[in-house]
Amino acid sequence: MSRVLAIDYGRARIGLALSDGLRLTARPLPLLESKTLDENVAAIGKVCEQEEVGVIVLGLPLRLDGTEGEAVQEVRAFQTALREAVSIPIEEVDERLTSRQAHALLKDAGINHRQRRKRVDSAAALLLLREFLSRSR
Repeated sequence: MSRVLAIDYGRARIGLALSDGLRLTARPLPLLESKTLDENVAAIGKVCEQEEVGVIVLGLPLRLDGTEGEAVQEVRAFQTALREAVSIPIEEVDERLTSRQAHALLKDAGINHRQRRKRVDSAAALLLLREFLSRSR
């Protein structure tokens, strides 16, 4: 079985999390600073190749009422470019409230505000991945 890569895509930072080959465990990967669309796609493509990723889980930042806003359009543009660059299936996952949950988890772990800002995107990707893996079982 191949690994699953979860992506919490943002304008400033891109959070990543990766499953093991059996899709039983998940771990955060180092945060990527968001650059141009092409650079972001190339960086994710490199991770996919190095880590032997078979499925990508992409968080979709829907509004609380479930509608799509500007942030979803940006994620969809990234998704389109990524589909052209890699031949890996991309699954969309509703990511409403994952950043809020990630902040709460990091705060409960005793991580200060400054460090939480640096880790929240990777923690959100980890939550997305865990949700995907639990649904897949």
